[in-house]
Amino acid sequence: MARTGPTFAKDRMMALTDGVIAIVITLMVLELTIPDVSEEGLEGLWPEVRSLWREYLAYVLSFFIVGILWLYHHTTWRRINRANGTLLFFNMVFLLAVSVTPFTSRMVALNTDERLAAIIYGSSVFLAAACIAATFAYASQGRRLVDDDMTAEFVQRENTMAALLMVMLALAAFLGTFTPRATYIILGVLVTFYWVVTALNREGVSARRPDVPS
Repeated sequence: MARTGPTFAKDRMMALTDGVIAIVITLMVLELTIPDVSEEGLEGLWPEVRSLWREYLAYVLSFFIVGILWLYHHTTWRRINRANGTLLFFNMVFLLAVSVTPFTSRMVALNTDERLAAIIYGSSVFLAAACIAATFAYASQGRRLVDDDMTAEFVQRENTMAALLMVMLALAAFLGTFTPRATYIILGVLVTFYWVVTALNREGVSARRPDVPS
């Protein structure tokens, strides 16, 4: 078994992560503009709501991105028995990437056609997902910190699919250099796919449950 150094119980770290994500999704909804039709000459609420569609769409996309990142984090850490300093570092960087979502989501809503906004938004999602992928890759190497009942085939499949996901997220961020719409479309497709997978009661980035040796 690979050396891990000092290890720690993961309960407090998981509580911190859940708390940060709960705050993030709360802050996102508080950033939404509330239509005001009290002024004379306005045609009613619907035109005002319609004019804010980019802002509301950015909120919905960001909400489900944060949700899938939380689920990815949860299923990954459920297979890890304990944490060490390396995993704590990965988790703090993950929280850093997730915590800026209210800022990046608002920036995209106000600057939908700006390439830099798309690059920053896509890069923050990539960084958050990459930290979770690195967590599992590190913890599973030599079965450092993972459950003993996972087969080598499952570990390899999970790491391979995670690497493929990282390539797609990196591509989404990079394409923002040319067209912001490509960034948002790729992220939207990925999020939709993984929520459909979740609705079908699959789990993990490879959409497979851990294999248990007989």
